[in-house]
Amino acid sequence: MLISALLLATAPAAWAAEDDIFFGAALSADEQSAPTESPGSGIAEFRLERDTLRLSWKVTFKDLTSPPIEAGLYGPENVGGNAGLLVDLAPKGLKSPLEGSVILSDGDFQYLITTRVYVNIMTTTYKDGELRGQVRRLRAKPVTTN
Repeated sequence: MLISALLLATAPAAWAAEDDIFFGAALSADEQSAPTESPGSGIAEFRLERDTLRLSWKVTFKDLTSPPIEAGLYGPENVGGNAGLLVDLAPKGLKSPLEGSVILSDGDFQYLITTRVYVNIMTTTYKDGELRGQVRRLRAKPVTTN
């Protein structure tokens, strides 16, 4: 519930179309599959356009223990497991916020809507991942503010 509230409060007004599907993830060291000590945190926001399967994102993070070296959307996996890279979330560089978009394949779309993908941010200290969060569908539309 807290994740939904945070994500809904931060979504940009121009981001939503009538039939878009929204997803979000709270990023923390606690979600990593290997023991990770980090004061870092983050939020990942996703919008899926139904007609085109275009997935757009904004990922913000702070307080990492070392510089980020990779950020991606990984799947398919079951909660707590590890998986391969599906989408590079940092095509424009690794400075927060990360923004971009990609057209999903039908398979990647299925992984996304069945909660089988996660965000992982790797750093020079934690090469397997410092921050991670399971991507979940948000049931409500983001609140639009100006």
